[in-house]
This record gives sequence, C-alpha cells and structure tokens, in this order.
Amino acid sequence: MDFVVGDIVDGKFVETEVYTKPQSEMTSDCFLVQFQGLRACESCSARGTADCGGGETLKALKPE
Repeated sequence: MDFVVGDIVDGKFVETEVYTKPQSEMTSDCFLVQFQGLRACESCSARGTADCGGGETLKALKPE
C-alpha cells in the first residue's frame, strides 16, 4: 500500500514523499502513524485525546 504526500503547485499535485508498506502489515491503528510515525501527530487534532487512534503502533514508537 502506498501513501503519498504532496503539494499543489500551479494547480497540479506534486509528490513530495511516498511511503510504502505491505497491506498485510497494516492494522486498525491510525493510518498516518503507521506510515509517518510520530511526525503524523504533530498536526493531528486528536493528539493526546481519547479520539487518538495511534494504538499499539504509537505506543511502540514513543520513547519510554
């Protein structure tokens, strides 16, 4: 599965980053955290709330 991040430049989508992860490794945890790690949390409105879907993936990434 690919996850593409990009910008709109002159009315066209331009890829800036591409993340690839086998679908068999995906879980029900937050999609963005599985691809981008803790960076995905920087602009997330659910960060630190009960709505956060980071689950076990996020717990594994956070330093103890």
